[in-house]
Formats: sequence, C-alpha cells, structure tokens
Amino acid sequence: MKQSHHLVIVAGCLAIGLAGVAEAGAPQPEQRQGDFKHVCQGGPNKTQPCTVATQDTDCPNSECVVKAVSNPINGTLTIVAHDSVTDWRNGGATNQALTVMLEVKAPDRSKRVLAATYQDLASPTDPPEALGNVVSIAMDESALQTLSGALNGLLFVQPEAALAQQLQQLFSSTGTPVLVGVDKKSQLADHTSDGLATVLRFKVKFAFVEPV
Repeated sequence: MKQSHHLVIVAGCLAIGLAGVAEAGAPQPEQRQGDFKHVCQGGPNKTQPCTVATQDTDCPNSECVVKAVSNPINGTLTIVAHDSVTDWRNGGATNQALTVMLEVKAPDRSKRVLAATYQDLASPTDPPEALGNVVSIAMDESALQTLSGALNGLLFVQPEAALAQQLQQLFSSTGTPVLVGVDKKSQLADHTSDGLATVLRFKVKFAFVEPV
C-alpha cells in the first residue's frame, strides 16, 4: 500500500472534530484511542497486542500505542462554521452550517480536494451535530473559535462515513482514517461578531488504524 502523501484532513473528522474541545463534554483523545487496536511500540514485546491500562506489564521498557496500518499522511484541514447562512437572492440569515475542506496529494502525486457541508436538516437554524461518541457538542462558530486554542483535542477523531470511504479508496486502505497529529499553529478568521463565517485552517497528520 503506497502511503506517502500530503493531505488536508478529515472532513467528517471535523465535523467530528470541533468537539476536541474537551471542556464542552466531547470524548477526549484518551477515550477515542480506546476504539482502536494497540501494540507495543518497542522493547521485547514490540508489535505485540497491549492495552494502555496494563502498559507497564504488556510493554516493558516501551509504550502501548495505537496500531497503524499506514504511515502518517500530512495534510491541511480547513473548517468553515457559519451561524448565519445567507440566502443571497432573497435575503435572510438564520440557518447554520459547517463545511470541511480537504486538500490532498494522492499516491499518484495528483492534488485532490475533498469537501463536505454539514447541517441539521430537521432544524437548520440549530448548529450541526456529529455522533455523540465522536463529538458531543454543537458545532457552531463559537466552538470553532475555542477549538483554535485546543487542537490537540482532535487527536484520534475519525471522519464521517462518506469522507472516510473516499479516503480509503484514495489511499487503497481498509483501515479507519483518524487524526494522529495536529500542528500547534493555526490560522483563525474569527467572525463570531458579524455576518461572515468563521474559518480555521491548520496542518494535520492522519493514519489508517484498525478498530478493536
């Protein structure tokens, strides 16, 4: 499996992602990583199955880490939250939406862009929500603003199903794509006080892993 490429990352992952803001009640990285298989990183039991809770016994002189079935893939993630989606022709701005854009360099070195927009279709004036085991807070502009200062909260977030399938096809993997690294630096365009969308952009790493 060829896995050395740049990617912007995981869309549903953000849809997934905004939640990283732990204080708001979202699952933490330590909880999320429990959904995936672990192995000893080194030592006498290198590559052997383990659990974080029994790391000292399972992995003497080493650590118990999530088992990746691919090398880390670099990318850039752009998340756009808009609390006042506007009807350009007729006016009005009461609905909310979240858009995630992924720029990626595929195995053949071609550049790809993957994007998805999320909305509460039953109540479009409410902020979008993701699955509770991934993100348990509403994903609005305020959440995105807070996320900019807590990017590590996104670790081990996985994408929404449609995006995950696209990534699997693109990188020829049957594993689950998850975020395994985020850059501490980010670009934030904060528009929580006006009618424009708030935008957050930052570098990431993701890898394919195996569910427990």
